[in-house]
Amino acid sequence: MKLLLYCVKAKPYITRGNDGSVYPSCVISDGIKEWHLNGKIVAECDFEVEEIACSKIDYNLSYAIDGTGQAFYDNSKEYEPFYLGLNISNIELLRKSCLTNKEIYDYLKGKNGYAIHIKNLKIFDEPRKLYDCLIHPKIESKYYGCEHLSKAPQNMMYVELDDIRHILISIRPEWLCKILNNEKTIEVRKKVLREMIKWVKN
Repeated sequence: MKLLLYCVKAKPYITRGNDGSVYPSCVISDGIKEWHLNGKIVAECDFEVEEIACSKIDYNLSYAIDGTGQAFYDNSKEYEPFYLGLNISNIELLRKSCLTNKEIYDYLKGKNGYAIHIKNLKIFDEPRKLYDCLIHPKIESKYYGCEHLSKAPQNMMYVELDDIRHILISIRPEWLCKILNNEKTIEVRKKVLREMIKWVKN
């Protein structure tokens, strides 16, 4: 199972140029081949999911371990968010997610979350539309037919694209721009679909 990356419609607008680069853009050119990516499914990828435990460390009272085995002490900060993952250090999480400690902590509100590792990214030659995806509406615990997708999920959902089951995930354009340019390879989320965790463990 793969992730489908959907660029939400909100600004900033992002564009893919002839050279394959992705960049913020306020003007969409019709004269050359450029793709306006907002509101479209732009890529697919493999993934791994890791749960991250979020807490606060009081640097003024004790040493802490940053996930790399290195002890450090900084009395210039009273409190700092602290994350523990099975296979990821705090430094790696911050670097690969393009987020600061404060941004992650404020988003997770001090609770545990998930790091989605994006792997084998494939950008579509031509962006796909939501309508290309099919969903199975659930009625009385049974599935009846299929419907074309008309509205993107706030977080993520199961869909079928070209008769293959995928997970469609909505991503803000500024973050998706970094993902498509290989600057960001971890997406932090409060919740993921249960099967995503099972998929990794299996």
